[in-house]
Amino acid sequence: MSFIDHTVSQPFIEFAFLQPGAHEEFIATAHAHGLNASFHDDAIGTGAMIVRVSEHGLTPAIETELEALAQKLDADSQDWADSMDDVRLSAVGIVVHLSDGSQSLARVDPNMMRRILSVLTPDELGQFVAKIADAVEHPDDSPICESMHA
Repeated sequence: MSFIDHTVSQPFIEFAFLQPGAHEEFIATAHAHGLNASFHDDAIGTGAMIVRVSEHGLTPAIETELEALAQKLDADSQDWADSMDDVRLSAVGIVVHLSDGSQSLARVDPNMMRRILSVLTPDELGQFVAKIADAVEHPDDSPICESMHA
């Protein structure tokens, strides 16, 4: 089954899929809800397929459904990766977008990532990583109580 690659402009949420073809079921579900979705190969070369889903028309219920599907597909992908016995597929990374437009891949232990995603949504994790990247690129050594009241 093939899908048209529509360009999704901001704002959007992003999901990554390692198993070949896993993104197709996810995109079909997004399209079934009337959402615009696009996909592309991960630019860093991890072998992942990156899916962007437009936030236009995205309700909390649909977002919850998509996140549950992404987690199911991730679990299926892990089973597939284990069966392939491929070290590359047992690695997980977080793409960090930098202010100059470049990106970097932070490699993370798969078990740690599963624990993180058991309490945070992928979107929340992305927001958290973006805050850390911003703090690294724009250091602020003022006391935290000052920045909380600003």
